[in-house]
Amino acid sequence: MKKYLRRNSAYYIGALVFVLISTVFAVALQFFKGDVLDRALAGDAAAAIKYAALLIGFILGEVLFYYGYRRFSDRFSVGCLRLLKRDIFAGIIGRDYVAYKEKPQGEYVAKYTGEADMIRSRYFQMLPLLWEILLKIIFVNVALFLLDWRIALITIALLTTPLYVPKLIEKRLQKATDEYIQSVEENLAKVNDWLSGFEIIKNFSVEGQILFRFDESNASSMDKLLRDTVLGAAAQLITTLISYLSYFIVLACSTWLVLSGEFSAGDFFVAIGMIDQLSYPLISLAEIIRQLIAIRPSCAAMEQFVSHVASGANTNALPCVEREIRYEGVSFGYTDDCPLFKDFTFTAEKGKKYLIKGPSGCGKTTAVNLLLRYYDVASGRITVDGTPVTAYGSTYSAITVVRQEAVLFHDTLRNNLTMYRDVRDEELIKMLHSLGLDRFADLRSLDTVITENGANLSGGEKKRVCLARALLRNTDVLILDEPLANLDEDTAEKIEDLLLSISGKLLLVVSHQFSEEKLRRFDDVIVLGA
Repeated sequence: MKKYLRRNSAYYIGALVFVLISTVFAVALQFFKGDVLDRALAGDAAAAIKYAALLIGFILGEVLFYYGYRRFSDRFSVGCLRLLKRDIFAGIIGRDYVAYKEKPQGEYVAKYTGEADMIRSRYFQMLPLLWEILLKIIFVNVALFLLDWRIALITIALLTTPLYVPKLIEKRLQKATDEYIQSVEENLAKVNDWLSGFEIIKNFSVEGQILFRFDESNASSMDKLLRDTVLGAAAQLITTLISYLSYFIVLACSTWLVLSGEFSAGDFFVAIGMIDQLSYPLISLAEIIRQLIAIRPSCAAMEQFVSHVASGANTNALPCVEREIRYEGVSFGYTDDCPLFKDFTFTAEKGKKYLIKGPSGCGKTTAVNLLLRYYDVASGRITVDGTPVTAYGSTYSAITVVRQEAVLFHDTLRNNLTMYRDVRDEELIKMLHSLGLDRFADLRSLDTVITENGANLSGGEKKRVCLARALLRNTDVLILDEPLANLDEDTAEKIEDLLLSISGKLLLVVSHQFSEEKLRRFDDVIVLGA
């Protein structure tokens, strides 16, 4: 968390300066209250008015500088949260595909939303507040020593007692917070999963059953939250009771000093005002310490998460494919006792078209994923122009993949086609025309907003937009994984013709649906699971 503090140190320092000045005004005006009372009791109206005017000036000074403190403090916490959320998202998309799939998507959402916001409220917001309280305690104690050293010592001894309460239950506080954060992640993962299957839920009419399971998950999460808040409330109750007991003891001592003639009415008024200034900050300090103690493990876990670097990500990338890709006696299985394929040998030359076919579950997509470095082969090797793919951290830079499910973002058609790269509109329109997407092939249509996952497009249109995006990237290798899935016969035939018209690159199509009469147009057809 230190780097977020450093990056927003200007706002942090600004908050400290403003709260320091505000505290000076707050403590000084307590003395003016006593002076106003003493001058009024002595019948000195002119002096009383003078001190009253000063009192008003110091009140305005305290309020204005405290407002400045809040502005800087809020900028500090929001600035830290902005950087943290950026790092969380970078930590997610920086993972390799296999590492990303190890966690449910809802857990990532929970980190980005609930956990990040909790760190803001319990850590980033607490740090300036901690200094606000500490400065007030220091200045009030100094002022009490100036007033009477006996009152100061009694006050310090009694009012600091509540600070030890959070430390006594530190482990229970941390455990309660950790359990709540974990339950939120699990709940969000389930909610995300259910929403992803929205159509299935409606189709099977199982809304009631899903709602029942949600109630169970939500109740568990809320129980954890309640336990966390109850523990905090108990700690604050003990702290408050001790503070008020201390307050009455100090009040009794001040009253005795008045009765013994050592305090004037104004001094008594100042002493009570100082104690009021000190008792609430000390109660707040105990709560701040509780929050900082409870959130410490979450901060450590978040630091570890955002510092994650996917192995090989964006390092030593495959620059290009000049001649060929070769599978040499490759064997692979997700478990040692059940290989998908053995001794798979295959050579794909640049500029040619290849089809990998076979029944479902035979390993067609897995063979492609090995080339993409999602997994390493059990035996044999895969080479690109004679160099093993294991020499590269990533092969993405030379290979474009179009998967079975058409993935489109909730953005304009232009941005979905270019993926935020600089591509001329004329080139986009030409590509759309070539793929039969004529109704989108004009400048106005490029600004059409595509809804999430292309819900406002037909299945064939989605496939073609994804193919257009892949062709616009213009890499040496184009892989299409089950491009004909979920398409009607007429649309599938048009997609087949479009794929077979692609030239100038190594085309690798993974499909078990391609028309038999068109297989001869491939340079080679590889059958797995035969």
